[in-house]
Amino acid sequence: MSPDLVTALRADTPSAPDVLRDRIAAITATPPPPRRFTTRRILGFAAPAVAGLSLAIALAVGLNTAIQPAPSGDQGGSVAAAPRESTPPTSFAPLDEPQSGSRTLAPAQDATKAPAPSQRRAQDYRASLTLLVEGTGDLSQTTQRALRTARRLGGYLVSVNYATPEPGEGTAAVRLRIPVSRVQAAIVQFSSLGEILAQNTQIADLQQGLDELTRRIRDLERRAAQARGAERDQLLAQIAALRAQRVQVNRQAAFATVDLNLTTHEPSKPEAAPGRFDRALDDAVGILLAELAIAAYVLIVASPLLILLVAGFFGARAYRHHADQRLLERA
Repeated sequence: MSPDLVTALRADTPSAPDVLRDRIAAITATPPPPRRFTTRRILGFAAPAVAGLSLAIALAVGLNTAIQPAPSGDQGGSVAAAPRESTPPTSFAPLDEPQSGSRTLAPAQDATKAPAPSQRRAQDYRASLTLLVEGTGDLSQTTQRALRTARRLGGYLVSVNYATPEPGEGTAAVRLRIPVSRVQAAIVQFSSLGEILAQNTQIADLQQGLDELTRRIRDLERRAAQARGAERDQLLAQIAALRAQRVQVNRQAAFATVDLNLTTHEPSKPEAAPGRFDRALDDAVGILLAELAIAAYVLIVASPLLILLVAGFFGARAYRHHADQRLLERA
């Protein structure tokens, strides 16, 4: 292009007609229609909606808890059972396994409620009492009185564990064997030694095992009467062993085991059960914390994807800005 032509074009620059100018002005003066759904509007609506929904769920759970009645707690105290004495090996199930006819009395405050042993069947009768006494001096005297009571009823001492860890406080764990015919009298007398904190009675049937031993002994006796030589001697040895087992089981059934636990430490009173409002508030707060934990977990898992989306959004915006700038520079 020659310089003269360029100079002539610059001198005679064509001007747009007035109709075109008015049309362009009208187009630029009219703002574009607003978009209904934008990112800012979606976030501004979604955040309060999610928060309101979470709060509504928490309130619903709390109100449901407040409407329901409070669960009843266990009113009976629990006492750690003392280790049982080793029982002789027999051909029937051990005493620790549940057997037909075995019963357990929950802790009670009245010693006369303890079930009576059977007069017709052999039983393993076990009872435990936890008593509150005053001071270590009374604890020592109460322990001696319990031993004298056991001897007076024909029983004997198996073991005693006397401890005073701190001044004015102490415990005594006494295990006694009392004739089964007098065990109820013993429990009544032991209960008068202090305030009953807990009581437990366990009865396991031994008659079935005794009947089985007797049946086997009679069967072996019939076989031994017909046998000769070494076979007869072997059968007689088995009979003697079974008779010894039967004697031990009868001895076990003849005496009841009584565990007497004495303490000077008064147990703390159980805390009052929370009211309906407290339970509803706790459940509502628990639901909100669970929802926050789930939201945090989802945010952690989705954070790489969110970072990529944010980076792509700002990258596209920067690219459009750069393209617009280059277009303006060319114009």
